[in-house]
Amino acid sequence: MFKKSLKIFLGIIVFLGVLILYLLSDFNPLYRNKEFVLLTNKLNEAKKEDFTSFIDIHNKIYKKIKEPSCPCRDASNNIRPSRHAYSLTKLLYELKIKQEFSQNECLKFVLVNYDFGYKNIGVKAASKFYFNKNIKELDEKEKVTLIAMLKNSSLYNPIRNKKGVRNRVLLLELALHSQNKE
Repeated sequence: MFKKSLKIFLGIIVFLGVLILYLLSDFNPLYRNKEFVLLTNKLNEAKKEDFTSFIDIHNKIYKKIKEPSCPCRDASNNIRPSRHAYSLTKLLYELKIKQEFSQNECLKFVLVNYDFGYKNIGVKAASKFYFNKNIKELDEKEKVTLIAMLKNSSLYNPIRNKKGVRNRVLLLELALHSQNKE
């Protein structure tokens, strides 16, 4: 009886393992969906961008403050239609993206495609709109402001909510500089 139960249990474990491998493999037709293919192409294009200073600042901040920040989840949220809101399909897309791309590559994608408000898509457009500068000309505080906006560009909008943005930027700068002291 015990041996039979053990065999059934191990059989189920092996079956689940094979199923998971299949679901995350390139053989799964789910990953031939045109929205997913478009997303992976955009992720590959974003790899070419040089956002090293933004990525360094972002990583230092989110290493210190324990707020959830998963650029790959944010990237997978770009798949339309939004019917995948909390589905297994959305989870599989996210896991596949995490398997194929690093967090920094996903962050580059987010920096290129994020809506910073007022029809400013991407950090380059946002830096021109909010600070009238190219991204290479931004100082640390301005970069932190744009990183703060990644949390919620509507809530942390420097035009509509100066006090909220200032508080958020101070919090992020505190986390950034306390990281440097350790």
